[in-house]
Amino acid sequence: MSALFDLHCDTLTRNCYPPYEEETETLDNPAFHLALSKVPAGTKWVQCFAVFVPDDRRGDDAIAFFDRAAASFYRQAEAHQDRMSACRSFAEMEAAVNAGKTAGLLTVEGGAALAGKLERVRTIYDAGVRMMTLTWNGPNELASGHDTPSGFSAFGREAVAEMERLGMIVDVSHLNDRGFEELLSFAQKPFAASHSNARAVCGHRRNLPDEFIREMVRREGLIGLTYCRPFLSDDDRGSLDDLYRHVCHFLELGAEKCIALGSDYDGAGIHEDLDSVEKSLRIGDYLTAHGISREIADGICFENAWRFFGKWMG
Repeated sequence: MSALFDLHCDTLTRNCYPPYEEETETLDNPAFHLALSKVPAGTKWVQCFAVFVPDDRRGDDAIAFFDRAAASFYRQAEAHQDRMSACRSFAEMEAAVNAGKTAGLLTVEGGAALAGKLERVRTIYDAGVRMMTLTWNGPNELASGHDTPSGFSAFGREAVAEMERLGMIVDVSHLNDRGFEELLSFAQKPFAASHSNARAVCGHRRNLPDEFIREMVRREGLIGLTYCRPFLSDDDRGSLDDLYRHVCHFLELGAEKCIALGSDYDGAGIHEDLDSVEKSLRIGDYLTAHGISREIADGICFENAWRFFGKWMG
């Protein structure tokens, strides 16, 4: 049975961008990278669907944006209940994949969804969110992405502690280097980078430098390799060969138990090698054909993320 665990896509909020602003069917639109009907029958598939909160949304506007997107997720899950189950626990994930359905997890990209209110960590957790990317590119109430050098606020530190208490996975993709270094001083649990690659292979500042990768390996974290072209290769090609180069580098750093996949479907430009569900399912065979063991390839495609969420998701 084919199996894939994808830590990040923007499919749920693809209607934020032209030409789909009026689109209401975002989880099964054949024009998108990811559509539920594209997942082949018999595939063991877990998909994290992010509520992407843009940097221009703050306060009540960010809350309303999250509420609309979360309602859309559950409305569409109900409409497609023969194909997908909206999951709030690992047991529900197991039940979904055992029933031959996609296990859908609600996540957040952009801590502005909290609107600077600590009680909203519990609010979005109760709404089903089980992982949150702390920032996007700019600053918010918690910390900052790479647009500014700002570190964590006092509120950001409190929010991380509350996330850890509840079992909401902390996601450091988009967090700037200063924020990552500060997080190391107060994080109590392993954390994820849902869609980030290796900076030594592709120099984009969104990627992780080797010292951060080694630290995540030491802490038994999880890193989802993204298919986004500018994060795969400096020439913006971003082919499957480039993804393989990142895999090899991560393996050199001892990360074979930490690597996963985080496609960034419907939120990034993606090479034709990787731009659909069916092509994602070829990654494991590609890796084994290029000398990666089947055990490691299966870990990257599914098992590492499955094990991590089973242990750390509340």
